[in-house]
Amino acid sequence: MKGYDGESMEVLFIETFYGGSHKSFADQWISHSIHNYHLQTLPPRFWKWRQAGSALYLAEKIPPPEEKKFDAVIVSGMIDLGHLKAFRPDLPPALLYIHENQFAYPLQAGEQRDFRYGLTDLANVLSAETVVFNSIFNRDTFFKECRDLFRLLPDAIPQNSVDKAIGKSEVIYPGIDVNAITQKLPNPVIKDNVPLIIWNHRHEHDKNPQTAFRVLERLSRRKVPFKLALLGERFKKSPSAFDRARRKLSEHIVIDDFPGRDEYYHWLSRGDIVISTAIQENFGLSIIEAAAAGCRPLVPRRLAYPEVLPIWAQGACLWGDEQELEEKLEALIGQTEKQRKSLARPLSLWMGRYSWENQAEKLDKMLTKTAWESWRKL
Repeated sequence: MKGYDGESMEVLFIETFYGGSHKSFADQWISHSIHNYHLQTLPPRFWKWRQAGSALYLAEKIPPPEEKKFDAVIVSGMIDLGHLKAFRPDLPPALLYIHENQFAYPLQAGEQRDFRYGLTDLANVLSAETVVFNSIFNRDTFFKECRDLFRLLPDAIPQNSVDKAIGKSEVIYPGIDVNAITQKLPNPVIKDNVPLIIWNHRHEHDKNPQTAFRVLERLSRRKVPFKLALLGERFKKSPSAFDRARRKLSEHIVIDDFPGRDEYYHWLSRGDIVISTAIQENFGLSIIEAAAAGCRPLVPRRLAYPEVLPIWAQGACLWGDEQELEEKLEALIGQTEKQRKSLARPLSLWMGRYSWENQAEKLDKMLTKTAWESWRKL
């Protein structure tokens, strides 16, 4: 059995939604890990089909043991792990990494929640040898929603499944590429006195862009000076709030793009303030990256944000309602750059704890433990 004493394992990494934060997580863990990986992916679309049917497809695509023998498997939530194990009983023990859960994902207007997908999440947890959530908030929300659903069931209610799932669950935060984010630019940009506000989230409804843009429109009407960088992944269909922002805030917008990583980090390093108005956030990767680059965060006093920010920065960085966000943002814009950086600099250093060098080591140890304990049971 490989894995202990620094010996590398052969690992099958399955990512059926290979895009955005899922892609970044897989690529970065692999690049910082001591193990050897076979990466099996599908494009980031049709998430319902990915969860319901990708196991059928992958069971045929994963090399058989006579061609390639693996010591462990890593999967994310966009798959039916129980089905995959039934189709491929030759696969080694699995570590399930949960980025988000379908019980808690916010619905759009007119949508009704289909609890089958949340139940598949729970079945995945029970099917995996080890389960890792990306935050305490995500873990606790998931198990609360499971119990709430069970209270609504008419009969045949599982009695022990949630307790069993909790018993095998861990929390390890994803990482950020600190070296790339904080590297010195060859030609540093000379900034004027107008602060640059960063919006670097996915252009989707769960990030609640309309609240942020309402606040910025009111500041604009009062002639409060600011510049705005609209970054973040965007799709064929985005919330209408972005079209309105492009009209109402056009004089403030200095970039409206989803650039490559180097240019993206470049813009973060130019930023002064990064804001979030999300109604769904299980870790807050975009905020952590921006804070590491030197931006002052203004984020909701809920979701995973209080968990991933240091206690000493929370009074300045967290807001409770839209009015408080507006007041804190206007006050922050009115500060000098030196005043803003008095908190931003130590916060940037503090974010080093989320470096991929640190987090990959923790994840590698968990993966080794998963493979080793399963081997001992044989």
